[in-house]
Amino acid sequence: MFRSIAAQRSFSSSAFRSQFAKMQLLGTIGNVTPRETKDGVPFLTYSLAVNRYSPQSADEGKTTVADWYNISVFDDKQVAFFQNHLRSGAQVYVEADVRQRTIVDESGENKLIVTSLRQTSYDVVRFPKKLEESA
Repeated sequence: MFRSIAAQRSFSSSAFRSQFAKMQLLGTIGNVTPRETKDGVPFLTYSLAVNRYSPQSADEGKTTVADWYNISVFDDKQVAFFQNHLRSGAQVYVEADVRQRTIVDESGENKLIVTSLRQTSYDVVRFPKKLEESA
């Protein structure tokens, strides 16, 4: 009578993954920085400001606070599009894989947990104003 969800998953052509971590963000691009891996593979990182409501800030006259996320892009086509068309001020919707790793210090103790966001897809919601218009 009851079937497992995996057995009924005939609507998708993708492989079934039982566990994954994904984040969806809608925000405004800050800095875009082209970089290279140790092996010379080009990629870029950019900061994304995501506004959220903050009741604590409402007492100070502000109702929103920006949270900043650092996102890495490794797909060649996405890197090229970002370098040619997107810059600070563009509004984008981003889907990213999330990973956490712990950095161990010299004494062997866990020092810091780093969360990395690796962009898997994006949509441009609003392109930035042209440089002449913003001046």
